Amino acid sequence: MKTLWISLLIIFITIENTNFAQTDANSPLHGITIYIDYPDTPASVTPTQLDSLINGITYNEEGVERTFRKYWHQQTKRNLDITHDIFFYTAPESVSYYEALPWYEGILLWQDALENIITTYPDYNWDDLSTHSEEDPGPTGALRSVMIISSAWGPAGVGASHGPNWTLSNGESIGSIYGSVLQAPWDSDHNLFMTLHESGHGIFGFPDTYDTDYDSGGTSFYTLMSGGKPDVEPIGGPFSVEYNWGHILEPETGTSTTITLRADGDSIVAIRNPHDPLEYFTIEARNEDFIGNSRFPAPLGLLIWHTDTKVNNSNTQQDMTPLLHYHHSIEQADGLFELEGGLEPGGNEGDIYLPGNTFTPTSTPNSNWWTGENSGIQITAIELIGDNQVRFTVSIPEIHEDHYPEISQDDWTLVSSTPPQVGYEGEKAFDGNLDTYYHVPWGNTEPRSHDLIIDLNNLYTINEFYYTANSNFSPPWEGRIENYELYISEDGADWGLPIAAGTLFRTEIKQYILFPEVSGRYIKFAAVNSFDDDVRTSVAEINLKGYLTAEAELPNYTQNTITLYPNPTQNTLYIRSNLDEKMQLKIYSTNGDLIASMDDITNNAIDVSHFSTGIYLIRISTAQKTELFKFTKN
Repeated sequence: MKTLWISLLIIFITIENTNFAQTDANSPLHGITIYIDYPDTPASVTPTQLDSLINGITYNEEGVERTFRKYWHQQTKRNLDITHDIFFYTAPESVSYYEALPWYEGILLWQDALENIITTYPDYNWDDLSTHSEEDPGPTGALRSVMIISSAWGPAGVGASHGPNWTLSNGESIGSIYGSVLQAPWDSDHNLFMTLHESGHGIFGFPDTYDTDYDSGGTSFYTLMSGGKPDVEPIGGPFSVEYNWGHILEPETGTSTTITLRADGDSIVAIRNPHDPLEYFTIEARNEDFIGNSRFPAPLGLLIWHTDTKVNNSNTQQDMTPLLHYHHSIEQADGLFELEGGLEPGGNEGDIYLPGNTFTPTSTPNSNWWTGENSGIQITAIELIGDNQVRFTVSIPEIHEDHYPEISQDDWTLVSSTPPQVGYEGEKAFDGNLDTYYHVPWGNTEPRSHDLIIDLNNLYTINEFYYTANSNFSPPWEGRIENYELYISEDGADWGLPIAAGTLFRTEIKQYILFPEVSGRYIKFAAVNSFDDDVRTSVAEINLKGYLTAEAELPNYTQNTITLYPNPTQNTLYIRSNLDEKMQLKIYSTNGDLIASMDDITNNAIDVSHFSTGIYLIRISTAQKTELFKFTKN
């Protein structure tokens, strides 16, 4: 394996938000709102007032900081101008009737209300409403924003968003629909929190970031998707990055950059995992006096987020471990993880990065990726400038030299596989098409593991493996792999110990596995089991990164190699090296704590049986080189 990081090219750049070129597209997005009341719960808002709350720009009301339209205009950094046509509909039954229905029957009232518009307003121009495009969450061509507002809290479906995939009698497609009340039970005014929160789901597909199990704090009051009182919070950095709203600054690797951010939310710093671009940190400056930040627990400071989209869409996994962590986390500067620890205090000044705080691979919390891999990212020299700007330095190492290109699948051939369902053969796992996949069907009697053996038809040096499960939502769709083993062989007969083994996430998103460089022509990917003890197995795509071993003489590749095996290990970790010299070894926890140190070792076995289960970093130094590896102790 190559030396992990090369020296940083130091560049100092001061970036002032006033120089940022905002997108400011002001693109129109037109939707439909239906206010549903009931015979026993009549409308509590007039048509004029409701239109002002939804479509107004300068409208003011006690407890209402911004209208629906103004909120999203600000939060999308003036990219979207969302307006709605508004209708009223009285339900045929009382509130108690709908309260008794399950949600999937209760929201049929919403469909009735839409059909009523078709009947009552035959000249209404449905073509004027915005529809989903291929880039938006939701079915292409379906109406983009269909909002239900209810006069009562109780009927099933209120306070939720759904994707019913209805087709109305006029042919209009309803892919997502969201419902709320203007005044939730915990509100004393029309602060629009619930309406805006549910539109975050319905229009943009944003996940909840509170803990839907209600046993931890999620992201508390730091975002609309988990907050709500006394005012309506900003949407937050990760969501701006997802939609590229405002100016998203992604500092180059191999640089140390001085950045000054204004606390107005217009500019966000994003730092992505080079192995997994859907895992990233975002950094934003916030000011407690800026609109929506009345609960921000410091007058001014940095808020750092860690996003991992492989995790399910509710912040229920609060263990802060590689496999059990939030979808969106707040990196809490004091390292106490109080948001994950419980509902109270639910966020405080200790969460905020202020002068004197740092965020590095050895700080608590640290800046490493969820796999435990050292990111090398450092955020230091935090300085408050006046009452509205924060200056800091971000250092990002060069992508390590052994981050190789993806190996072409063109020459791969299937050697064997556990018998598949007809039409879902093993070749579908490496055909470059995510819509096709290898699938071991329901009812199969083959013992575990379910194996795919592939001939790469050339000898490669490999150090990254990628797995993608299918994303189908109709049969055959399950069989997502939970525990796996990966073997690499030069001859397809002698497999030895697995080069990597562990647990995957239950997601259709591409996942990566890193391991020390190994040379081989054949790979065996073994599905030890699937989630929920499912007898099925699915693989949409397998990918590898590396290079042709025959090219090893090129100057880009070193012949001086150190490898660790087996990895993961239970008792003994072996070090193999073709360097004829002694080595110094240091083992660290992922928090940077030194666990063990050994001098003047040769190719010895390292006893790790007494180590706790988890991920460790091991630094091996010789007279010629220093390399950093990761290993897992089972």
